[in-house]
Amino acid sequence: MKKSLLLAFLFSCFSTMAQEVMPPLLPWSGSSETLIVGSDNPWVTPGELSGLTESPTYDVTTEWVKKLADSSPYLTLKSIGKSEQGRDIWMLIASKSKNFDSEFLAKEDKALLFFHGGIHAGEIDGKDAGMMLFRDIAHGNKSGLLDEANILFIPILNVDGHERRSAYGRVNQRGPAEMGWRTNARNLNLNRDYTKIETAGIDAVIDVINAYDPDLYVDVHVTDGADYQYDVTYGYVKTGGYSPSISKFLFEDFQPEVDQALSKAGHIPGPLLFAANGDDFTEGNVAFSFSPRFSHTYGDVRHMPSILIENHSLKPFRQRVLGTYVFLEQAIKSISKQYQTIRKAVANDQNQQEKSLPVKFAFRDTPADTMDFKAIASHKEKSEITGADYVVWDAKAISQKVPSLLMDVPVQSVEIPKAYWISSEWSDLIEKLQKHGVEMEIISSPQEKELEYSKVTDYKMGNQPYEGMMRVQNFETEKISRSQTFLPGSVRISTDQDLKELLVVLLEEESVDSFFQWGFFNTIFSRTEYMETYIMEPMMKQMMEKNPELKQKLEEAKAADPELANSPRRIYSWFYEQTPYIDQNWKVIPVGREW
Repeated sequence: MKKSLLLAFLFSCFSTMAQEVMPPLLPWSGSSETLIVGSDNPWVTPGELSGLTESPTYDVTTEWVKKLADSSPYLTLKSIGKSEQGRDIWMLIASKSKNFDSEFLAKEDKALLFFHGGIHAGEIDGKDAGMMLFRDIAHGNKSGLLDEANILFIPILNVDGHERRSAYGRVNQRGPAEMGWRTNARNLNLNRDYTKIETAGIDAVIDVINAYDPDLYVDVHVTDGADYQYDVTYGYVKTGGYSPSISKFLFEDFQPEVDQALSKAGHIPGPLLFAANGDDFTEGNVAFSFSPRFSHTYGDVRHMPSILIENHSLKPFRQRVLGTYVFLEQAIKSISKQYQTIRKAVANDQNQQEKSLPVKFAFRDTPADTMDFKAIASHKEKSEITGADYVVWDAKAISQKVPSLLMDVPVQSVEIPKAYWISSEWSDLIEKLQKHGVEMEIISSPQEKELEYSKVTDYKMGNQPYEGMMRVQNFETEKISRSQTFLPGSVRISTDQDLKELLVVLLEEESVDSFFQWGFFNTIFSRTEYMETYIMEPMMKQMMEKNPELKQKLEEAKAADPELANSPRRIYSWFYEQTPYIDQNWKVIPVGREW
């Protein structure tokens, strides 16, 4: 047998094997199944033609949505950017006004929903659900949704990952038959990129957010992990975030209506679920404090109502797509009905008068409460191969009381200055801040300013790249005051603006998503000028003669650091650092604070 034929045979065996080893399914049916149109419908989607077991390629999807947009005066299709491999990232826009201009839609007194599928391209439910929903708006019985809302829809965000498709994309996911890849063509995860903006996809998304100012942002995913009864799980920053009024709206007004719609359609909605022990939920469900590198927490820090959908990977593709459709339809209805409440909540959060901002959270000492968890029974078996215990799911629906473990206790906060200053040589980071929508003053003539800076006194780098970056870890800093001349092109960034919280999170080094921790300032750790011992030896003697207190300072440094006491080279360096010859920019984070 030829090698190519052998590989094809083995791959087909693995495809069958993956389905055979999946946990058994509970039977499901729901009224949402009536949303599927017959093959004789002229606007049947490619996914529906397969009974929602397959999802179309990028080219087939693009051809279909272009045809749909051309068929209705209420729709238009727009490229919002190109991927790393040169593919267009398409966005469908639906508006009853027939005016698709971003400035008009942002200012129109009407709710606006923005959602996308395929940020992780193997998790593609949002694409097929959105195609069905837009079809029904244009040619079915859902045109009334546009009476009170405009809609933005990106069918495939990670278009390059989408085309790295095969039957072997996600071993723990029930369909579609072929799935795309999690990361983009450069192996970057788009849903870790919202603060650093290193991918074409997130660059495009943030442009959309700034241009259209959506009232609700929905990012559609599919889970990894344990088995349970819920098929549509979703969440938002409920506690421990930066937009308390928005969180209150989502909890009190939005979630009850969406849950009711899903339940009525035969689905089982639930919260975001992360097993505390990594296997099952006997030890609790963890509500993490996600950092703003993620979609829904980025929305929270910039005061935009945001939802993360995580459909259950072990439920069939058909069931997941239908649940997503129901969610999106009700989301449009809810934000239309509650539009004024949403706008008030956003304004309240934008106008908070905080003096300080939490940048790190920890778990509560005790569980917040318990939830009635719709579980799937399981048991442990011992592996004959590894000797370890592993979970086996039993296809029996049970109810459990499960602790809710909340990570919402602030453990580190930073004071908010009047303004930040960044010098013109850091133009790439200035451009990132502008991309985020941060307002700033660009100076046109030199200005001398006395500002506060943070100087790194100790640090360790990550031992391997994360999302293509060498992150800074386990660091300590001290505050120093220094004068600096800012040249034209430098910026002063007032914290008196709507995106104040996002600005602080990006510029204060203690924040896990700061430019500093991401590694954008790593060049400050390199020394480029050094001393010679034959110069330092006589200079040290002169320094101690002129400043007797220096000897005592050295002894204190030795006592605090025994390695210093035993290293002549480090002692020379210690003295060098006491002189004005040392690089004054060395280990100084180049973000000035104006108080």
